[in-house]
Amino acid sequence: MVQFPYLSHMTEQSGHKGPASQPEAGLLQRAQQFALRLHGQKQDSRLLLRNYAFSAALLEQVLAVADANRSAERDRRDAALAACFLTTGYPFDYDQPAPYSVKAAQQFLQQQNLPEAEQRRVLTAIQRILRSEIPANEPERLLNDARVATLYLHNSEEKLALMRLEQELMQQREFTKAEWARYLLQQLMAARLYTHHGQAVWQPQLAQAIHQQRQEADKRLEKEEAQAGRYAHLEKKEPVRGAQTYFRTNYRNHINLSAIADNKANIMISVNAILVSVLITFLSYRNIGENSPQILLPVIIFIVTGLTSLIFAVLSARPKVTRLNREGSPADEIKDNLIFFGNFVSLPIDQFEDAMEEVLQDSSLLYGNMVRDLYHLGKVLDKKYRYLAISYNVFMVGFAATVISFLAALFL
Repeated sequence: MVQFPYLSHMTEQSGHKGPASQPEAGLLQRAQQFALRLHGQKQDSRLLLRNYAFSAALLEQVLAVADANRSAERDRRDAALAACFLTTGYPFDYDQPAPYSVKAAQQFLQQQNLPEAEQRRVLTAIQRILRSEIPANEPERLLNDARVATLYLHNSEEKLALMRLEQELMQQREFTKAEWARYLLQQLMAARLYTHHGQAVWQPQLAQAIHQQRQEADKRLEKEEAQAGRYAHLEKKEPVRGAQTYFRTNYRNHINLSAIADNKANIMISVNAILVSVLITFLSYRNIGENSPQILLPVIIFIVTGLTSLIFAVLSARPKVTRLNREGSPADEIKDNLIFFGNFVSLPIDQFEDAMEEVLQDSSLLYGNMVRDLYHLGKVLDKKYRYLAISYNVFMVGFAATVISFLAALFL
């Protein structure tokens, strides 16, 4: 059995010689002080739940259920003493705390000169509850029901979150959401209430908690099954937020630039089409070329330059679909270019799914696809704006040449 060399020293410092010199009500207070000092001497920041605060809450529940059950004073005292020491073994051995909690309680009770039979009742209660055994007497039933209520029924959401993190830290084990939901369901279904107050008041709350946890476990199980298919190994942390923002912004900019280029091309198409049509109609009206031959040169200049500008505007607005993959292309080439629809519409569905699975499982391949897609979007935009620039330049030069030639013909 483990020894606590500093416990007797702390008890001697308290100056208490036992219940004979102090009223029995002071025994519980001394037990709380003793447990508090023990937790302070053996602090572990990983114990987020099984600490002195939990002992204090457990003691409060023990006293409450003892009052509700109108338990005998002796049973109430023994259950309360056991509650004070229930968590003192966790700092020493998280997986097997019972021997340490029992030893700490034993040293305190011996210092208080409690009769051996009464000591045994307290120590047995601690041992039975920590080992999840069926309670054999009233103090054990009080302690059991108070523990269930404290852990699972009162502020349970906060406590269970702390319990999960505590177990992950102390046992070096990480739970998935589905695993934790199933674990909690097992714990709730294993919980039992033995006192009259527990069965009358807390049993309906426990049943409701089991029902809610069962729904949560089923929901998590459905999600697990849904993710167990083709895309089960999709990386959880990829792409990271910075990469997401980068690609989202760049794709939005490319789409906006493409829309701007199309609007400008539509303007040029409309203007040139109208003017060229009007000039052609004007030339064919009542042999105007024979009557006013000096007008022919500016009209012809504008018709030629307007038509040229119109052609380049149409080339700029004309849809351009890149097709890098075709049926029968090597698998390595196919999975490198899968984002744009023109690169995969010619592939069979099975081949596309196989390639997409590899892309989603490999972050470098995923990023590579997005980078290459941005590159090809940039190439398309470059061609659009080059055609658009030529269209506007030709229109500007042609319009200026038309006006100059018209003025020259008119005044020279």
